Amino acid sequence: MVVGVDGSPASRAALEWAAREAAGRGLELLLLHALSMPVIGAPLGHTLRMPPSQELTDWSAHLLQEAVDHVTRTRPDLEVRTRSSMVDPAHALLNASRAASMVVVGSRGLGGAASAFLGSVSIRVSAHAPCSVVVVPAPGEAPDGEERRAHEGRGRVVVGLDGSRDAEAALRFALEEAARTGAELVAVHAWTVSVPLDLTAFAADAYAAEREDLAVHADKYVRAVVEEVRDEHTGDVPVSFAVVEDQAAHALLSRGGDADLLVVGSRGRGGFAGLLLGSVSQSVLHHARVPVAVVRPRPEEAGG
Repeated sequence: MVVGVDGSPASRAALEWAAREAAGRGLELLLLHALSMPVIGAPLGHTLRMPPSQELTDWSAHLLQEAVDHVTRTRPDLEVRTRSSMVDPAHALLNASRAASMVVVGSRGLGGAASAFLGSVSIRVSAHAPCSVVVVPAPGEAPDGEERRAHEGRGRVVVGLDGSRDAEAALRFALEEAARTGAELVAVHAWTVSVPLDLTAFAADAYAAEREDLAVHADKYVRAVVEEVRDEHTGDVPVSFAVVEDQAAHALLSRGGDADLLVVGSRGRGGFAGLLLGSVSQSVLHHARVPVAVVRPRPEEAGG
């Protein structure tokens, strides 16, 4: 598991989330800091990257060591490595993601504007990483503890389902996370009917009947796909269902606003084949106040 470290509040929240997750999964944790050294021109069209000063190298090492000390103070058995990269944060995290099971980043780094909901690094990594990515908000952006503990003491993992292969991968990820943490799973499916403005009475009845049929089929789909994806490790996870007539992003944000984790597939049914991050996933990432996991199908799930 890889986590980006830059000293920002969101980065510290991401570090804590990643350490807890890596310890729970029995994974090694790689702490990555990017120095973003500028590229300078060189003869024959080549480029060279300016080497960091000793002061900058020492600062990066100090930042990483502070992060190591923080996570191992409460998790002494956690295996932790560090890496300082010369390139910019997005490229450094994407390079590391090729050998990672998960990448964890803060919603905004030190370069993010105070008014931005999501930093450019977070969105680039979420869009291009080959593995799942979790984006963690800064403490001030997240719901307070009392708001998140309002569900009978049990955590909540909320996942969006839309019939796509990416959504099934997200469901599998969410079930595994809920089983590991003892959380409840909330499966959300949103559907809409386009209604013309100039409806006759007969057409209005027809649309009402279509709406009822869609609601029934949507409910059957969500329950069926959850049962299909469950296995012996996730069969005991308590599941509730939210099948609603709504826009998908709004439905997820409404029901996942106080969740421990909000899980989405990287692309949904409406995404173009070459689209790396769907519009629903982007909207959820930009507006969620809780950690968001953007899940891609595993290699064995991606075919077919």
